Amino acid sequence: MIDSIDSWIQHLSDEDMPIFSDTVTDVTSTVNSDDTSAADVANSILKDASLTSRLLKMANSHYYNPGRYSITTITRAVMVLGFDQVRALALSLILIDSIENDTNREKIAEEMAQSFHAAVQAEQLARLTKVKVPEDIFVATLLSHLGNLAFWAFSGEKGTELQLLIDSGGISEKEAELKVLGFSLQKLTQGLSKAWSLGELLDNSFNNDFSDDPLVKLIHLGQELAQSAKKDWNNNEAYQVIEKVAEKLNIPISNVQDLVYDNAKQAKNITKSYGITTASKLIPQANIALVELEDENRSGGDEEETIVDEAESQQQKIQNIDSDIAESCYPEPDPNIQLSVLQEITEAIADKPNINVIIEMVLEGIHRGVGMDRALFAILSNDRKSLVCKYALGEGNIVLNEQFKIDISHRRNIFRQVVENKKGVHIPSNPNDIKGTVGKNIFELLGYPPYLIMPTIVRGKVIGIFLADRNKSKRQIKDKDFLSFQQFCLQANMGLTFLTMQD
Repeated sequence: MIDSIDSWIQHLSDEDMPIFSDTVTDVTSTVNSDDTSAADVANSILKDASLTSRLLKMANSHYYNPGRYSITTITRAVMVLGFDQVRALALSLILIDSIENDTNREKIAEEMAQSFHAAVQAEQLARLTKVKVPEDIFVATLLSHLGNLAFWAFSGEKGTELQLLIDSGGISEKEAELKVLGFSLQKLTQGLSKAWSLGELLDNSFNNDFSDDPLVKLIHLGQELAQSAKKDWNNNEAYQVIEKVAEKLNIPISNVQDLVYDNAKQAKNITKSYGITTASKLIPQANIALVELEDENRSGGDEEETIVDEAESQQQKIQNIDSDIAESCYPEPDPNIQLSVLQEITEAIADKPNINVIIEMVLEGIHRGVGMDRALFAILSNDRKSLVCKYALGEGNIVLNEQFKIDISHRRNIFRQVVENKKGVHIPSNPNDIKGTVGKNIFELLGYPPYLIMPTIVRGKVIGIFLADRNKSKRQIKDKDFLSFQQFCLQANMGLTFLTMQD
């Protein structure tokens, strides 16, 4: 039996939510790193094909992408939405996945509604007050109920016991938690935040020493707004909190009312977009919106939700990722993704981004669109005697980034031949067919072929190579896969040439 807060944290970390704790740490540390690239963020997210497809769907929704930019790669999502917004989207989706459970559905929906409502309120207040990274406020506020969500999702008999005590009345939820568990669920959130390194801002929100911190104040105001309006907005407590927000932000009460009512509506639509419709129905709407809500029930959706649905429908062709593919460990070839990413690369080139962005988008197109286990770009050294990995996506990318350095000084080396001949090659699966052209060290690093290799040519000069394989999954590489791979590499060559000519 789990009978202490430390036991709960250990159990949740090891048994119930290990993927959440690992992925959150991975995504957060990647985004917060000073030398992070879009490829690094993509690597963290692309490990989960389902997360990738759902994040792209959200990135194309009206709320997150009102400009209707076509977003079919995580790299492009980072360009359009920014690192912090992509992090917020990823962590929200990971949280939803991690606490899905058939037990205590009503309580989980209630906690989820509170979490997202508070997070949206806090984030919009942060935007109003010109906070530098409002997405940080959203994430910290969203995760401030993590202990509650985790407990009710995996509580078992203790959850039943706690719910019975709460339902009996005459005792607050916090008092009931202390009586049944010996600790509050807020303390559980604090413990999880420390154990899973969820961020300094979240930790500070529980510390009285930081109560005057402007960012912590915004988190608390978001929580208070969501809590006070838990049942509806027509109560003195909700009005008092609105007055408090108006006073702290030095804004007329009527303006704050309009703002928080609109935030509640946005929170409702966002949670619906995330696929948690039960929670969305629990986010209270202001009385002034009752007529709209009645119209919604009659017509099947209000104007804003219709816009969201239309945007998602328009982007469906772009994100035509089959559910079987999303559940696969390795991406399958998808002509729709290939075409969409190629179009997206063309659009990105017109924006004249850093050349590294184009390389990263090409790698993602090869990985997700052509369906390769891994894809990498290696650059030629100044003396043109070695190739060094600069970016890698997919299986084993960390090892490739750290260890891929190939000596190509030997004339028979296959990589040197690609550089000199300026032509791509499909290295066959039988090592005897290429005996003497691929050294033992390459086999040890990459595993046995087949590989696809293509030179990266800028203004007629080879600057590096693209390489892709299906070594881990042991799937066959067909001629049409090689042609698709070449198409992406040629797109890169044209794009990089164009960009270098702009300097």
